[in-house]
Order: sequence, then C-alpha cells, then structure tokens
Amino acid sequence: MLSIGLVIAIAVPILLLLSVMVFISKRHQKAAMQRGQARKVKDFALELAEALEFLLKVDNQSEIQNLILERVRQLNDQYLSALPKKEREGKAILDLEGLENKVKAGGKKKKVLKSDREIRYAKKQFFKILKSFGPLVKNKTASEATILEFKRYLRISILEMEVDSFTAQGDVAAHKGDVTTASGYYKAARRILIDFKMQYPEKNNRIRDLAKKTSALFNSEEEEGGSLAKELSKEEIADVDENGFSTDPSVDNKQKF
Repeated sequence: MLSIGLVIAIAVPILLLLSVMVFISKRHQKAAMQRGQARKVKDFALELAEALEFLLKVDNQSEIQNLILERVRQLNDQYLSALPKKEREGKAILDLEGLENKVKAGGKKKKVLKSDREIRYAKKQFFKILKSFGPLVKNKTASEATILEFKRYLRISILEMEVDSFTAQGDVAAHKGDVTTASGYYKAARRILIDFKMQYPEKNNRIRDLAKKTSALFNSEEEEGGSLAKELSKEEIADVDENGFSTDPSVDNKQKF
C-alpha cells in the first residue's frame, strides 16, 4: 500500500506538470499560427497600399481609389484580429490617416511612362488592385456590376498607358531619324491594341493612326532618298559647259563617232 501511495504521490505531480507543459505548448503554437496569419495579411495590405499610391500618381478615378482604400482598412482590421489579444494594442499596418489624406487630395492622370521598366511596374501594381476586387464583392462592399465596370476601366487604362508610352518612345526615335527603332515601337503599340480583347471607341482609330505613323516613316525616307538623287543629278548636269562639254579637265571631250 505504501508503494502504491508513493507511486501516486510521484505520478500525479508529473502528470499535472506534463498537462501544463502541453497546454503552454499549444498556446504558443496557436500564437505562432496567429502571428503567421497576421504577417500574410500585413504583407498583402502593404502591397495593396503601394499599388494605391501608384494609382494616385497615374489616375484620377476617385471611386476606385476610395474603394481600394476601404479594402486596405479591412485588411488592417483583419491583421489586428489575427494577432494574439495581448499584441493588438497600438498596432497598425501603416499610416492609414496619411493614406486617407492622399486619397482625399486626389490622383493625377498620367498617360506616358518613361521606360519599359516603368510599364512593367505599372502592370504589376494594376494587377494587385484587380486581385483585391474579389473579396470586396464577397463581403458586399461593392456590387459585382460595379467591380466589372472598374475592372474594364483599369484594363483599358493600363493598355492606353502602355500604348502611349511605346508611341512616345517611337516619336523620340523618329525625331532622331532612327526609322528602325521608331517602327518597332509603333508596331509593338499597334500589336498590343490588336491583341486586346475588349472593344472601346478609340481602339480602331488608334490602330489606324499607328499604321499611318509607320507608313509615314518609310515614305519620308523614300522622299529623302528621292530628293538626294535629284540633287546629285543636278550636280552631274551642272558639270558641263554651255556646249555640253565637261568642265572637268580630266575628262576626254573628244567626240566619238
């Protein structure tokens, strides 16, 4: 009996200690999972805020900007909810007030990007914005019809920016007399428009205008070549006297019969 009591006396504290250790371990695991989930939400919110700031630099559609701002707010709330309770106080993903003030100030319409690198960056930011629309429909922040309209607007906007940027780079090359480079940019801009599945009023006109620009490059080159030939011809004609003999003393002026 003594030995049984001794075993119980030793075993019970050990079991209690193990239970406490398991409980603490599970709490730590839960907290780690919460922090991991919070980090994912935070990363996406920061990326979306970056995309919104870029959108403010290139576009002035305030409804879309306010909608994306609302999505950033929602993600901030999700981030706080995902954190362990003790870590929530005073936490925020970013300066929401500063971002709100930028949205209130309004965006600027910018059509031309300076380089291919800027075009790639713009596409990346617009993709983030388009990706954020799904949850806004699910949580009924915006209707499906509104989101479809905004998606169409953004896709056409980024297309127009890309086309305008290639056209501008083509114009610069044409001004320098680099016909090959200019033609390449015009053709690239035209191909982007042709491959774009959506139809909008200005699309066909822009395709025609770019075709005209390309043709004008080669027409002007032909005209320039023709005028040079004419000038050379005039010089050849001018190198004879009034009797039709060459003024060049090295040329044999004897008639040949």
